[in-house]
Amino acid sequence: MHSRSMPLRICAWLAFWPLLTSAATEPARLPYDLIYQIQKTEATLGAKFTNLYMYLGMSSTLPQVGLRDLAVYIDANEGRIPVAINQTNGTFTVPMRDGLLAERPLIVVNQPKGTMNLEWYVGLRVSDIPTNSTHYGQLMRPLKDLEVIRNEMRKIPGSPDLEIYGLKMIYAPDKEASVVIHASGGERVLKTDETHSLVVPYDPALLAEDPFVSIPIPPLRVDVANPPASK
Repeated sequence: MHSRSMPLRICAWLAFWPLLTSAATEPARLPYDLIYQIQKTEATLGAKFTNLYMYLGMSSTLPQVGLRDLAVYIDANEGRIPVAINQTNGTFTVPMRDGLLAERPLIVVNQPKGTMNLEWYVGLRVSDIPTNSTHYGQLMRPLKDLEVIRNEMRKIPGSPDLEIYGLKMIYAPDKEASVVIHASGGERVLKTDETHSLVVPYDPALLAEDPFVSIPIPPLRVDVANPPASK
C-alpha cells in the first residue's frame, strides 16, 4: 500500500433548525441551556479526538441581512450579556457558567421569527491518505470516528442528528477517476460524475467484510458526502 501525508478536513453540517420565538413581533430566541450542553459536548469530544473541529454558527435566511447586522445577547437576570458573532463565518460561543445554567435564560437575536438558522459544524483532520489501495475500514476510519461523535450528540435533547452517508472524493476537472471496492459479492466500480467527484458509501456490511479498495488516482480533496437530495 502506498500513501502520502495530506491534511484533510472532513466536515459535515448537522442540519439546520429555526431559533425559537414566542410571537411574530418578538426577536428570535433559543435556550441558553441547549447551547451550554452543545459546548460541553464539544469540549468532551475535543479532549478525546485531538483532530476534531466543532463549532456553532448562526446566519439569517434573509439575503439582505448579513452577519454584521446581527446583535445577540443572553437575557440574564444580571442584565444583557453580549454574544460576539464572528463576522466572517457566523460562529459564536457563550460563557459557560453554572449560575446561568441554573437560571436557564434565553439567547436573543435582533431578528424576527423564522429568519435565523443555527448550524453545528463538525470537522476531522486526518493524514496519511491511501492513494493506491487500502482496506475499506481504514478508508472509513474518519467516518467511524464521526459515528462515535454522533452517538455523543444524540445525548443532547433537541440536537440535530448527523447522517453519515459516505466519503466524497473530489478530483481535478481534467481527470476522469474511479475507485474500485473489491467486495466478495463482486467489484463495485465508482466513477467521477459531472461534478468531478465520486462517493464511496459508508456501508456497515462492507465494514464487516473489510475488502480492499483501489484508488489509482489520489483525489484533490475528500469531504463527508451529503445524502442524495431525494432522501
